[in-house]
Amino acid sequence: MPFRETLLNIAITGVLVLIITLVAILLKESRPVPVAAIPVGKAAPTAVVESSTPAPKAEFEVFTKARLVPSKNNEGDTLRIKLDDQHDETVFTLYFVDAPEVTLTHPQLVQDQARYFQISQDAVLKAGADAASYVTNLLKDRTFTLLTRWEPVPDRSRYYALVMVDTDKGKVYLADLLMQKGHARLAGLSCDLPGGVQGAADYGRYLLDLGKAARGAKTGVWGMP
Repeated sequence: MPFRETLLNIAITGVLVLIITLVAILLKESRPVPVAAIPVGKAAPTAVVESSTPAPKAEFEVFTKARLVPSKNNEGDTLRIKLDDQHDETVFTLYFVDAPEVTLTHPQLVQDQARYFQISQDAVLKAGADAASYVTNLLKDRTFTLLTRWEPVPDRSRYYALVMVDTDKGKVYLADLLMQKGHARLAGLSCDLPGGVQGAADYGRYLLDLGKAARGAKTGVWGMP
């Protein structure tokens, strides 16, 4: 091979090696720098929130300074009540009795009450307003005793209770007065009276007798056309 061609080949080879080396250097420098991983902290343990809903009790809890809270949703047998400074306002439904409804929120119940009292549905609502007014006037501006075992009313945010009212004849259950005045019927959940004073069946019969007397005298709802 002529000497000139040899030099040319060496020169070409050198240039190619130089180009390859430069390309390798450029490729190495152009590689993306790994991104540092962002530290992820461990999730804090979920705080367990204790339910404020009272658990049902075997014995009655007694509140001697309960007060009626004015509410458009109050009825003869369902009341918003402030028990004391340690409890929020709570809605209670009376054991044993069912007062006429004041609205058509539960139309089937209104129909059932209309059949039982043998009056129109409009008359049921009027009787319900009368019962609510009676209880409001009776309990407003005074304290009374409420007894509850915190039994929840099914599908409602309320609890069953007994209410005792101070009268000229001593303490009387509100259920007695409602039946006596013709503002309710015997219905709903029953219970033995606190302290073993009277069983549920005996007290129920007593209330039924009060209701019969009110019906005979055409008192309250029984006197409606």
